[in-house]
Order: sequence, then structure tokens, then C-alpha cells
Amino acid sequence: MTSHMTSDEISAAVTGLELESPAREHFAGCVTCRAKAADLERLIDARRGEMHTDEPDWGIQTRQIMDRLPAAGTGDDRQRSLWWRPVLALAAVLVMAVGLGILRSDRPVEPTVAEPTVEEILAEMDELLSNESIPGFEIIDPETDDLATFFENGAS
Repeated sequence: MTSHMTSDEISAAVTGLELESPAREHFAGCVTCRAKAADLERLIDARRGEMHTDEPDWGIQTRQIMDRLPAAGTGDDRQRSLWWRPVLALAAVLVMAVGLGILRSDRPVEPTVAEPTVEEILAEMDELLSNESIPGFEIIDPETDDLATFFENGAS
């Protein structure tokens, strides 16, 4: 083999894959190719080390978070905080009672207005139509008998 190994062949040698006979013989005798392989192995090892150091320690983080949380209350704290529960329950019942009292109160109901019957409406209309002085329907000129002459003059 007259030239050095390609990067694929060096990668194969680092990972332990089987090389072809000329490449294997070249790798055994070439200092440059072995140095490139050693550099690649160091790079891979360094990256593996970084990957492990980049990963957080979940146990330490869990302890830190738990230390920041307030601890479970002591007996005195529980006694002090328990009196709020009955007070809140009583307030809720009071609000419900007032609400139901408002909804169910015996307020006087306004009487409904009686609507006129059909006979009353018809009687009122007959009375209006029997009167000859309906606004808007009076004769324009009482002396004009022929409306055609009236419209021919252009009057409206």
C-alpha cells in the first residue's frame, strides 16, 4: 500500500473491525496511521468522559430540592392550621343558605297585564273605521268629484 489509510479505514481499525490484508499490513508498519488511530481513540474516550460528566447527578439534585421544600409541620403548626377548616366549611354553608334564601324568597309577583281579546280588538277597529275623519284618509278637496282631473294637474 503506497498511501496512508483513509479515515474510514482508521475508524474501522479503532472500532476493531476486520481490515483487508493490504490495509492491515500498512497499519502494522505505518507510524502516521497508528498515530491517527491513537488520536481518534483519545477523542472518543474524552467524549465518553464528557458525556458522563454532563449528566446530572439526580440523587444530589433530589436532595437539594427536598431540602428547599418546607418540612412537614410540627404538632403546633398542625393545631394552628386545623381551625381554618371548620371556619371555611361554615362560610360555605352560610353562602349557600343566603343564596337559597334569595332564590326562594316570597317576593310579590307583579300581576300580568291582561291582553285584549280578539273581540275587543275587532270592536275597536270597527269604531275607528266607522268614523269618517280618519287622519290621512280625508278627502283632499270636498268639491272635487273627479280625481282624474286632480291628478292631471300634477297635484299629489
